[in-house]
Amino acid sequence: MKNKIIFCIIILSLIAIAFANQENQSFSVYIDYEYGDLNYIKEQITNVNYVRYKNEADVYILFTKQRTGSNGSKVTIDFTGENIFSGIDESLFYILENDDTEEDERRKSVQVLKLGLIRYFSRTDIADKLIISFPTEQKKEIIEDKWNNWVFNIGFNGFFSGEESSNSQNIWGSLSASRVTEEMKVQFRFNGSMNSSKYEWDNEVYKSSSDSKSFNAYLITAWTDHLSYGFWTYAYTSSYRNVDISFGLNPGIEYNIFPYSESNRKQLRFQYQLSPNYVYYTEKTIYEKFSEELLKHSFTTEIDYIQSWGSMSVSLIASQYLMIDDKILENLEKNKLTLYGNVSWKIYKGLSLNLWGNTSRVHDQLSLAAGDISTEDLLLKQKELQTQYTYFISIGLNYSFGSIYNNIVNPRFGD
Repeated sequence: MKNKIIFCIIILSLIAIAFANQENQSFSVYIDYEYGDLNYIKEQITNVNYVRYKNEADVYILFTKQRTGSNGSKVTIDFTGENIFSGIDESLFYILENDDTEEDERRKSVQVLKLGLIRYFSRTDIADKLIISFPTEQKKEIIEDKWNNWVFNIGFNGFFSGEESSNSQNIWGSLSASRVTEEMKVQFRFNGSMNSSKYEWDNEVYKSSSDSKSFNAYLITAWTDHLSYGFWTYAYTSSYRNVDISFGLNPGIEYNIFPYSESNRKQLRFQYQLSPNYVYYTEKTIYEKFSEELLKHSFTTEIDYIQSWGSMSVSLIASQYLMIDDKILENLEKNKLTLYGNVSWKIYKGLSLNLWGNTSRVHDQLSLAAGDISTEDLLLKQKELQTQYTYFISIGLNYSFGSIYNNIVNPRFGD
């Protein structure tokens, strides 16, 4: 009889512990943050279970970034409730300034994560343990922007490499000024680059060099929440493209199926541009030309989509020459078709597929230089060669399995 009583007490104690653990059990979250410091987040927010698969999460958290007019970023955090929190969603954001450090970004991301998670914590058994405090009321400071939203940027990069039989130098610089408001975008930008290489092989020395300079400016204005129009002007010179100077002014229009206010998650945009330009070539082209007056138009379709299953970005650009030297082209055979694509698909739990690539059908190389290409320029790709297509493809498949919980942070010897 005594043994039966002890056995019953043990069983009741185990049941009580199980129920107690169930009541205090935290919910699970999955954070989709490609460039974030997840270890820091785990260290600062310890009251949830972090899982490795979004299918196992009670709250799915997605970070998306958009560039701001001051060269900073607007980071949007979307919270999607699943299972016990189904239908409880939230969307918050924070701003990263241009001079914010990595520590600033970590601090802001954790602060906004805590704000978003309060909705879910308030529906658990620890709701009565939450402590919410508000800062004392302060008079709102009115800040005047002495730069009137203008942002200037100067950049310079140099890359130098070499070994016993070869060396190369690449120098690149830029200067830009931009102004971004809700209704308008303006930018002026100058770029310049110089590249040189030298190779020694079998007592022969191969040298080659190229340079380019360009000026670009645009003015883009909002028409409606779906429609925009703008003007682009440019001038550039390129030894690679056999262009001594080229310049033009291009008007364009764009329609977005979705409102621009939803651009951080989805976009379906259609663009049309008309591009008259003048070109003066460094060397005579394969069409016996030293200069040309050109009229080209282009149509672009672009899809950007970011959801819990992953992300997709696809664009198709079709361009075509309409007129050359006041002569209307009847067959319109001078054209180019380019397809860009980037897909990241979380197929199931730890299985993900990543695709990236571009391909072009090329029939518009008007600037190709006549005559033979030197061995140096051919091997070092310092001059444009005739081709009817180009492509680049990257495919990646990744599978991860094992424990779905990864709350522990161990920084020994780095990640």
